Amino acid sequence: MTPIKPTIYLLKEDVTDPTKLFKQRLKSKVENGCTLYYKASTRNTPDWAEFIVDSFELGSNPFQNSSTYAVVIIQVKNRYFAIPFGMGMHLIDLTKIEYNFGLKTAINTIPKEEIRQLDTTKPELKSQKTKRLAAVGTTPEDFEINKEREILRGIVGKVPRKLEVGESFEGRDSLRTGKPISSLAELKKYVNKIYRLYLKDTYKQDYPWIDNISLVRDKKQEEKLRKLLAKELKSGKLDEVYIIPPVFFSEDVEIKGFAFTTGDGTHLDKKNVFEMPSISDWKKNVGDQRKKITIDTLDNFKIHEIKEGDKGRTWLLERSLSWEVDLHGNRYILSEGSWYEISPTFYALISDYFKKRVINTSLFLPIPTKSKIKESEYNKEICDALKGRYLFDLGHSDAKLKYIGKDQNEVCDVYDCNTNTFMHVKMGKSSSSLSHLFQQGNFSGMALKQDEKLLDQFIDHLKADKYKNANYLKPLKTSNHTILFIAVVDKGKKQDIPFFSKITFFHVTNRSLEFAGYKCQFGFVALP
Repeated sequence: MTPIKPTIYLLKEDVTDPTKLFKQRLKSKVENGCTLYYKASTRNTPDWAEFIVDSFELGSNPFQNSSTYAVVIIQVKNRYFAIPFGMGMHLIDLTKIEYNFGLKTAINTIPKEEIRQLDTTKPELKSQKTKRLAAVGTTPEDFEINKEREILRGIVGKVPRKLEVGESFEGRDSLRTGKPISSLAELKKYVNKIYRLYLKDTYKQDYPWIDNISLVRDKKQEEKLRKLLAKELKSGKLDEVYIIPPVFFSEDVEIKGFAFTTGDGTHLDKKNVFEMPSISDWKKNVGDQRKKITIDTLDNFKIHEIKEGDKGRTWLLERSLSWEVDLHGNRYILSEGSWYEISPTFYALISDYFKKRVINTSLFLPIPTKSKIKESEYNKEICDALKGRYLFDLGHSDAKLKYIGKDQNEVCDVYDCNTNTFMHVKMGKSSSSLSHLFQQGNFSGMALKQDEKLLDQFIDHLKADKYKNANYLKPLKTSNHTILFIAVVDKGKKQDIPFFSKITFFHVTNRSLEFAGYKCQFGFVALP
C-alpha cells in the first residue's frame, strides 16, 4: 500500500453528525471504524481551453481535467477528525472546523529553535498577513516577530523524533504532517496521538507571549461576543469593523475575487464580485438583509471565493471580519473567525503607557474654524495661531517644497520652535490613519537624528522661513525635543484610540523614539 502523509482537520465540538461537515450529499463506506465520504470523478473542460484551441491550430481539444474528491472521518472519543484526499478539501464546509487546531498542535510540539516558517496577522485595519521563512531552524526572536502587535496564525517546523509523529508539522486550522501512514489502523492510532498533542499546553514554555492575546475558549463568553457582533452588523454603523479575506491573494492565481451571500437563496452567479472587498461593499451588497441579522442568523451570512473553472471555498462572514469590542471591562478582538482576549496585564501595560502620554491640547492649539476642514488647512491655522510655528505639511501649497531627502519625505506637519516640538496631525482616529501617523513620526524623528544631511535640509527650510536660531538645532539634541501626535476628531466623539493603535504607539515610541531620547506625547483636537 502506498503511504500517505495526512492533512488533518478537527471538527467543532458541537458537530456530532459528521455528514453535516459536507456541502452536498456524498457516497460513503465504513471500514475499520473509519468512514469514507467520496464523490465520483468527472472530466471537465477548463474555461481557458476554448481560447487556446481557437487561437492555435491543435486539431482537437487536448485539455481535460479530472478531479477526485474523498474525505475520511475518524472519531476519537467524542470528537471527529477529517482527512481530505485529492480535491476533498472542497467538499468540506469550513464553518464546521475547529479554527487553530493545527496551530495549537504544532506549537505544542515544535521546539522554539526549530521553526522554519511563521505566518502572522495584525488584527487591525490594513491587517497585514506576513510569511517569514528560514532555511534552517530559527526562533521567533530571529524572525523578529512583534510579540505585542502580531497574532500567530501558522507555523512550520521540525518536531522531535522521539514523538514518532513525523519529521515536521505545518499548523494552521489544519495540521499537515510529514508522517507516512500505510493503513487505516495506523491512521487511527496516529490521529489519537495528534489529539493528545492538541490538548496539551506545553506551548506556554516556549511561546508565553502568545497569551498576551489569547483565544477565547469559553463557549458562553463567545456567544455573548457574537451577540454583540450581530448587533453591530445589524446597526450598520460599522465604524471599527473591517473585512479581511481569509486567504492570501497570491496563493491561488485562479481567484477572481469574493462574493457575499445572506442565506436568501440567491445564486452566486447573480452576486457582485469584489477583488478586495471592504465592509462598505458588504453593507451595500446585502442591503436590507442586514437588518435581519441576529446571533441565530449570523451563520447565514457568508463570503465566497470566486475562481476560474471551479467552485471556490466558502467561509462564514464572521471568519473574514476584524473587530475590537469591550465586554465586562475586558477587551476582545475578532480576527479570522476566532475571538481573542487581551490579557489584563498586557492591556493595562499598553493602556497606562498611552494614558500617561495624552496631554490637553486645548491649552495651546486652536479649535478648527470649521467642521469640514482639510488637514493641511488646520495645520496652517496652528501656525497662524502663534508666532514661532512653521508649516511643513507637504499637502499645503505654502510648504510643498519643504521636504527632506531624495524621496521627498515630510519632516512633520508643524514645527514649534517655542517648545522644540514636531507636530504630526491626522484627521480622525481610524487604525489606518493612526498607523500612518505613528510611522511618519518615527521615520522623520530617527532620520533627523541619524542623518546630518537631512537635518541640514530641515535647518535650511527654517532659515528660509526667517527662523534666526535654526543653526542651534545642530547637533540635534533629542532630549530637548518633543514629538507630538495629534488626532482631530468629531465633536462629542470619545477621545480614545483603538487598542491595537495604542500598541503601535507603544512600539514606535517606547522601542524607538523614546529610546533615541525624544519625549513623545499624544493629543486630541475636537472639531467645532
